[in-house]
Amino acid sequence: GQHGPTRRKKLSDYALRLMEKQKLRYHYGLSEKQLRRYMAEAVRTKGNTGTNLLASLERRLDNVVFRSGLAPTIPSARQMTNHGHILVNGKRVNIASYQLKHNDVVTLRDVSKWKDKIEERLKDPNNLAYPQYLEVDVDARKASIKALPDAEDCPVDIDPQLIVEYYSGR
Repeated sequence: GQHGPTRRKKLSDYALRLMEKQKLRYHYGLSEKQLRRYMAEAVRTKGNTGTNLLASLERRLDNVVFRSGLAPTIPSARQMTNHGHILVNGKRVNIASYQLKHNDVVTLRDVSKWKDKIEERLKDPNNLAYPQYLEVDVDARKASIKALPDAEDCPVDIDPQLIVEYYSGR
């Protein structure tokens, strides 16, 4: 401009926390109400609140279906779950927010119309690497949770402490 280069204003602390929360919400496809519930649960659980929050989000059924390579995106994993294509421990579960536990096994139904597409996807070498807490058997089209997820298992660069601070200030 006329009086020198324009300067960007430094973002306020509130703006930084809000952006971090929104990044988390959009990555997992959550509403504000859902994220508040997960946050309340993370506060009640023993341990680091931020780590608890990310661990409970990573244990959602739609997220595990995506991370195991059974779906190309989290929204498509949510659709597969809602339409009844996913089994948890041999029983059909159609709730995308279902919380998986240690040693739960997620499989694809044998009669699923998505079977051929998923088999192609699983054999694609460009797939994302599987997180450490998942054990994936490509041939059987199944994934099992062998450990509880850590904050490092979240693929998005998120500082969970900023999200905790955002909700504690409200």
